[in-house]
Amino acid sequence: MTLRSASYSKKIYFLLLGLFIFLLAAAVLYTRSVSQEPYIVLLSGAGMKEPVTKIAANFERLTGIKVQTHFEGSSILRDYILKFKTGDIFLPGDKKNLDILRQKGLVKRSAFLAWHVVAILVSPQAADKISSLADLSKPGIRLAISNPRQASLGRLVMQKIIRVYPRGQAILNNIKAYGSSSQDVLRLYHQENIDAVIEWELMALTPAGKGLIVVPLPKPYQIKVPLEASLLTTSKHPKLARRFFQYLITAGQEVFRRQGYNVNRGDNT
Repeated sequence: MTLRSASYSKKIYFLLLGLFIFLLAAAVLYTRSVSQEPYIVLLSGAGMKEPVTKIAANFERLTGIKVQTHFEGSSILRDYILKFKTGDIFLPGDKKNLDILRQKGLVKRSAFLAWHVVAILVSPQAADKISSLADLSKPGIRLAISNPRQASLGRLVMQKIIRVYPRGQAILNNIKAYGSSSQDVLRLYHQENIDAVIEWELMALTPAGKGLIVVPLPKPYQIKVPLEASLLTTSKHPKLARRFFQYLITAGQEVFRRQGYNVNRGDNT
């Protein structure tokens, strides 16, 4: 990539980031303008869409309190919170985004929910070609990962696998598509003739990931991060937010467990 093309790509990225944040802000503001009742704004990394959607629906059914959910790359959601100083609950895929908000005084409380584990998810059509991390470096393999600038997982994959693995450059050369979130990566998998993705392993249990074969990463390159939910100081309805936060880290954690997540905080192996 030339310096000129790199500069152009960077401009496109910031334009798209601004558009994402603008659309998210517009959605929140529109709901406020038409809603007659107070509600909770939940900002979640897209990789947790399945359990979080169920938790929000269960809470609404039990309490009658509406939960407005927004799913996107954690870095985009973090920047939205920093810019507009709004939102009740933040659930990022990477604790680093939470720590940035905490340093700005925007996190009132946080709690562990589950472990997030990364794996290679292989297309059934490519199962005879890919059974290990080394196979991702073979010529002709087509890969997709999350964009490191938009999603926490993409940054982790770059830092902990591609930059340190001996054949990392060959793997990088095989990446043909970058998604803005885990959901977007699976969309690209279906649309771009992708052989494998490096993703949260439980994405293979979602409807979009049906059929994908889970290949664990070798121990030196394994990625396992804690999922932490946070109660934000920017909440417009702090009492309701506290009520939902307590539900999320208790009954909600059980939903994560039933979805296949490891919720044992002491299990960091």
